[in-house]
Amino acid sequence: MIVVARGDRSGEDGIPMLLSIIGFGDIILPGLLVAFSLRYDWLAKRNLRSGYFVWAMSAYGLGLLITYVALNLMDGHGQPALLYIVPFTLGTLLSLGKKRGKLNLLWTREEPEMPCPHNQESQQ
Repeated sequence: MIVVARGDRSGEDGIPMLLSIIGFGDIILPGLLVAFSLRYDWLAKRNLRSGYFVWAMSAYGLGLLITYVALNLMDGHGQPALLYIVPFTLGTLLSLGKKRGKLNLLWTREEPEMPCPHNQESQQ
């Protein structure tokens, strides 16, 4: 992965990746969890302080920071970013849900009661 990200010094450009070493999977997979937390906050009509989105975004940023620290400490040798980012984001979301007593709702993806305006059966 490092050879692909840096372009292997062959004179050609490598595949463009965010900040030259973080791959698309390191952005997309935790991003889905952060998007889930935003959607859950929106459906539950939670504000930023009582929601999960700000916490998930902060945990993602901290996991990314720890990834870069580990990469620099290991002299540029490959280190999976998901090894740090996923435990930070998922651990924060699960521990916050457990503390608030909403872990079962988060884990089973049970959504707050909100009828769909496009469904005719729910309006009758």
